[in-house]
Amino acid sequence: MMNYSPIFISLIPNLMGGEGHIIPYHNSISQATKILGWHHEVIYSPEENLPNLPDNWHGELRGNKLEIDANFIYKLQQIKIFSDSIKFYLKEKLSTNKLPQIIFIERFIHLQLFALWLSILFLPKNNLYIWVLYRHNFHQHKTKFFYKLLNKLLKKAVKPNHFHLFSDSQLLADSMTKYFEESFTVMPIPHTEFIEKLPKNNNNIICWWAGPPREEKGWQIIKQLSQCETIFADKFTLVTAKSADLINVNYGVKIILTDDNLHREKYISLLAKTDIMLIPYDAIAYQERTSGVFTESVIAGNIPVTMANTWMAKELLKFGLDKLIINWDNPQQIWQEINDIFHNEEIKIKLKLMQKAYRDFHNLSNFARQFEVNFSNKV
Repeated sequence: MMNYSPIFISLIPNLMGGEGHIIPYHNSISQATKILGWHHEVIYSPEENLPNLPDNWHGELRGNKLEIDANFIYKLQQIKIFSDSIKFYLKEKLSTNKLPQIIFIERFIHLQLFALWLSILFLPKNNLYIWVLYRHNFHQHKTKFFYKLLNKLLKKAVKPNHFHLFSDSQLLADSMTKYFEESFTVMPIPHTEFIEKLPKNNNNIICWWAGPPREEKGWQIIKQLSQCETIFADKFTLVTAKSADLINVNYGVKIILTDDNLHREKYISLLAKTDIMLIPYDAIAYQERTSGVFTESVIAGNIPVTMANTWMAKELLKFGLDKLIINWDNPQQIWQEINDIFHNEEIKIKLKLMQKAYRDFHNLSNFARQFEVNFSNKV
């Protein structure tokens, strides 16, 4: 435990309407910092239709419009607005509080990172730390040079050892270390509640394609699965978000629709009921990038089926679970394969071993420990 505990500030430029794992991730940070005895607060850009947020969340930023396609002048204006909102929030804190202040950002584009750099240029920086967690393969994007430059600018803006990079994927961290020429810390994925599987009261196999529909997450594949006539129609239920626009067809599997952005309690409840998690994610987008859905499904004891040459596939291969890496070209064959997978006892035994390994690493205590170690080493 630190003699002088830092103030940990999560900076969220865009909450994406509450979509995905942004809110659960930062709620997990609140729990982790509580374990450490640190103070945590979240600053975000307000949006309509957000769920109720905890008291330590403050809608003081104005950064989400930077992700809108717009002309150069508009983007410059939005950079200034976002930068000013960060500076206004931090100025008094850094001027009057002698405690270490950690700014942590984990979902961003280069313009938002640039605005962060602008915001701290003329602020007191003796006690300021900048921690950046990369999730995406920005080292392969056309804007990769800007990220490399911004890392160097942010590092130079604060005191030595006060800037650090993180990832939640070892594959991604290794690739980015080479391109950015900076060391990375690999973090556990913390929003992984240990769920007790509910006993099945029928023989129906529940297959879930979780989250709002996206092309990179295999929307077209799921559409084909939903419209496919199969002899296994009575055995399966396919659960997807309403906006996926799927309908029940004759001799096809039963379809159940959920809200696009489920409250965490409903999400966990559905996770406990699910048998098969469908993860046909794009092999290029997810070559090194992690999936929270995949991690949660393994820890929950679900069976994840995924695409070859993805981070998820490489994780499965570590445990000899190559049968869960399937070819998604033929919908009828997929239903046959999933049926075989579900009844394969060897797969379930191997998944139990993977579940234990994941529970040992991806948990709040380990998440908190990684933060503490990084801060202790930088003081």
